[in-house]
Amino acid sequence: MTAKNTKTKPARRAKATGSKAPAKGNTIEIAVPESGTAEEAKETLAKGIPGWDEMTKEQQTELAEIAVAQRKQRQPVKVTLTRKPEGGMSIGIAGKCEAHGLLKLQKTFAAVSMDPVNARANELLKYLGSVGADNADRYNAALSFIESMAPRDQAEALLLVQMYVTHDAAIRALSQLGSAEWVPTAQMYGNLATKLLRTSQGQMETLARMRRGGEQVVRHVHVDNRGGQAVIAENVHTGGKGNGKIDDQSHATGAAGIGPALLGADPFGNGVPIPSREGAQAVPDARGHESGRA
Repeated sequence: MTAKNTKTKPARRAKATGSKAPAKGNTIEIAVPESGTAEEAKETLAKGIPGWDEMTKEQQTELAEIAVAQRKQRQPVKVTLTRKPEGGMSIGIAGKCEAHGLLKLQKTFAAVSMDPVNARANELLKYLGSVGADNADRYNAALSFIESMAPRDQAEALLLVQMYVTHDAAIRALSQLGSAEWVPTAQMYGNLATKLLRTSQGQMETLARMRRGGEQVVRHVHVDNRGGQAVIAENVHTGGKGNGKIDDQSHATGAAGIGPALLGADPFGNGVPIPSREGAQAVPDARGHESGRA
């Protein structure tokens, strides 16, 4: 009698019950007033928003204030994507003035020429094409994110492109995790999403350090022995050989920086006393030399 080799199949996840209704698209166009106050904006919004009369006065006022605030904000640059017959995509400026759009596109990537703009554009298109999302809406969403972060130089623009694609990849991994049927597949996408989210957080911290300029906060704690009250003073230093020390303070350090200030140079110019052999006295004998110890 021979035993058959059987392989254990991976556990299968139970599918969620219930059917989802197909989502229906609904487009609402809101006419934002070109000028005027919130009260004047209400008149314009009342003509174009369905159900305006059913809203409360507070909701109408809030909607008008949001419309006026958005009008004051600078609109992000938008582009069009067209597929070439021989393959690839061509990027065009959406709008009547192409020169205005090109200048805004350069400002989005903190560039003064089109060479870095084209490089960042190709990077975005390659990623979006790899996930089947190379369309104008997704590309303009990436441009809106980058412009909202206002990169100060091309290094920050490069990092912002990485942040966008990393975040998008993490969300895609999480979506695959929710639809995975087998446990190993769910674990694979879960680990991938965790690594991508950790990378995204590191990119945000890197951007914060770049904009902070490497400043360090040195905290000095002085303890008053009479009242037991600690006084904390924070000073910001940008680094250097001083390393946050006071000019007149000694280079020695206390225990974890807590304690009275160390001795430094005498402000009156008096030097530290130097010991000499004048008046030397004999050292007394040790106590163990004495007799009569109990």
